[in-house]
Amino acid sequence: MDVTMESAGRIVVAASAVSLLVVAMTVLVREVRARRPEPIDRDTGPLALVNYAGILMFVALGLALAVSRWGSAGPLAEPLGDALRLLGIVTLWAAAGLSLWGILALGRNMASAAEVRPDTEIVTSGPFGLVRHPMYLSILLMWLGGALAILNAVLAVGFVLLIPAFEMRARREEEMLSRHFGDAYAAYAKRVPRLMPRPR
Repeated sequence: MDVTMESAGRIVVAASAVSLLVVAMTVLVREVRARRPEPIDRDTGPLALVNYAGILMFVALGLALAVSRWGSAGPLAEPLGDALRLLGIVTLWAAAGLSLWGILALGRNMASAAEVRPDTEIVTSGPFGLVRHPMYLSILLMWLGGALAILNAVLAVGFVLLIPAFEMRARREEEMLSRHFGDAYAAYAKRVPRLMPRPR
């Protein structure tokens, strides 16, 4: 077993968890200080919490599992262990890059809740030209990358369980955006896939 690659995976998962917490708190503080108009529509159902749960659970589990061996594949994954860990590290970096790119593209439209405000605009540039929900995709990639980087079954199960949750949350958000933006959002949704980029 290559201890160096395993250690690198654990360090990157822990750093990703801490970075995700810092970014999430920064976004929340920025939202409070932005002084935007009150929402005219907001999803307050149980699916409204999916992104918060995805972030907070990754922060807690990512840190805990990066410093422990619980749920690790161990010798079972050794033939491909280093390659999988490297793929996981690259996926974590890609998730972080996608998340930051999405935050920059959203600008003042950034909101942690699924909501529409009087000044909300449909953002179609940057990663929103590749998928309609790059922020949700970045959280899913964080889980997948973490699972691979430390070869951990707990994170892998979390990734699988979060896919339908984010799919449902995205659909709910799209219903709200369709109500407010009508044909403009329908044309965007027809042109750009929901969560998985597709070849042009």
